[in-house]
Amino acid sequence: MRKLYLIIFIIASMIVTTGVFSQETKKDSLESEALVNEGKELDQQILTFCKRIEETIAKYKLMSIKDIRLLPFQISYSQGNDYIYLEKHFFVKDDLIPNKIKIKKLKSIKIYTNGTTVSKLESIIREENYYENTVSEVKIIDPTPTSLGTDDIVFSYIRENKVILTEKRLSEVKNSTAFPIQNQLKREFYIPHLMYFYDVLLNIAETYYKGMKDVDSTMTEFLKDSTKYY
Repeated sequence: MRKLYLIIFIIASMIVTTGVFSQETKKDSLESEALVNEGKELDQQILTFCKRIEETIAKYKLMSIKDIRLLPFQISYSQGNDYIYLEKHFFVKDDLIPNKIKIKKLKSIKIYTNGTTVSKLESIIREENYYENTVSEVKIIDPTPTSLGTDDIVFSYIRENKVILTEKRLSEVKNSTAFPIQNQLKREFYIPHLMYFYDVLLNIAETYYKGMKDVDSTMTEFLKDSTKYY
């Protein structure tokens, strides 16, 4: 819930600042060297986690595994011919009616991959209010996740069923001393988002292979035991 509100706040700021920049002083509107350098450092962190996701998929040959069953709590995992999809969901229940779900929250990432490289990332932060019949959603598309730079990342935003933004490029967001929205979006949302799903993906892969080794070990011990009787 906090993540959705954070993204909504940042994107709302992206909209508002479009009309506010003209009212800033010349000094405030200039991008500082510190902000530019921070942005480059954040881009490098984003690239690092995208590369780790790519390396994990290739190392554990995840695209060739079709029977992954052990998953972390409230995590969904699926795959198609050219993607792996991960989703974390959470339900908010009615305070008065037992077992009645009021709100569904989810965050997801769709990793487009051929099993060796990652070509695109598509993330969604979504909240469905069943009582009010409304949906709020932010969709983030990174078309070049394994290349340094984030200017081509685009955001689309729906607030309570109303389209607010459609494919706004991150490069269009100014990074001034008064409104460092671009860096804030990278630092407080996108990096933690990628870090979270990298950890989930790695956990799924390691758990699967540990399970396979345990099965192999159990079978081997069973077969070895058979040599003790004639």
